[in-house]
Amino acid sequence: MIEHSKKGDILEGTVVKIYPKYAILLFDNNETGLLHISELTNSYVRNFTSFVQAGNIYKVKVIDYDEKKNFMRVSAKALSPEEKRESLKKEPIPLDKVSFEALEKMLPEWIKNETEEDQK
Repeated sequence: MIEHSKKGDILEGTVVKIYPKYAILLFDNNETGLLHISELTNSYVRNFTSFVQAGNIYKVKVIDYDEKKNFMRVSAKALSPEEKRESLKKEPIPLDKVSFEALEKMLPEWIKNETEEDQK
């Protein structure tokens, strides 16, 4: 039998879909959760999509669970200071996987645009 998450559980989920005021996260156990703009932080968030991007991993607390729909509401701001301090597992990116190709390609154009702006 599959163990479902419950209210109060702390999980790490990946953002798989973004909307103007909320995001859908997918968790390791194939459950999904909704992270609303009001549950991101205690600070004011003007533009949710500038904070949350597809592929981001968030540590969140389950604040509500609908067993019929197998769907959760989750909150990043509901984490206690101790829970927040427990960092996500971070692994360094191997140097052979790091690429600045896109920056190298765009840099001359950015410099040209800035130079043109300065001359106006």
